[in-house]
Amino acid sequence: MTRRDVVWIGVFLLMLGLVGCEGRANEIDYRGEKIKLTKAYADYAAYKNDPENIHPSETERVQRLVLGAPIATTFSSRLEASKAIGQIAFPGYGSGGFVEQVQADGSVLMGFSVEVPRASQERYFVFQGKNGVYTLVDDFVHPDTVGLLRSVNRRGNDLVFTSVHGKEALVRAYVAK
Repeated sequence: MTRRDVVWIGVFLLMLGLVGCEGRANEIDYRGEKIKLTKAYADYAAYKNDPENIHPSETERVQRLVLGAPIATTFSSRLEASKAIGQIAFPGYGSGGFVEQVQADGSVLMGFSVEVPRASQERYFVFQGKNGVYTLVDDFVHPDTVGLLRSVNRRGNDLVFTSVHGKEALVRAYVAK
């Protein structure tokens, strides 16, 4: 290999590295959409820990995407429902699950929350599991209460949400789908 070949390979690798880093570090993919970030990040941890990571011009679009992300109404397992929630959560922002609660009819209720970036809101999902099938029974947006809602039970025609302190925090109508 000649010196000229080595120089060209070095220039090519340098350009490839610059294009690769810049192209992926200053934007992030979410559900097939490219979202512009405020700057290029060296790694995911730096992005995740920056509260100003999403470019201001993208804030409303990101919120619409998270709030409008479709979700199936039936899943063949708890794991499949959990994976679907993972696909709705925006990268680097919070999501979590409720404690699964056994109901009087033997079914279980489980819930998840997904942070809506820069909106001080959470999108909540409640699934009823019966005979191994998990059906979405509620999908709503509620103010971010710093993880306040942690479990859900059915009481008559209502879904009753309990806080981390064990107190009733929210009641919503149960509508079988």
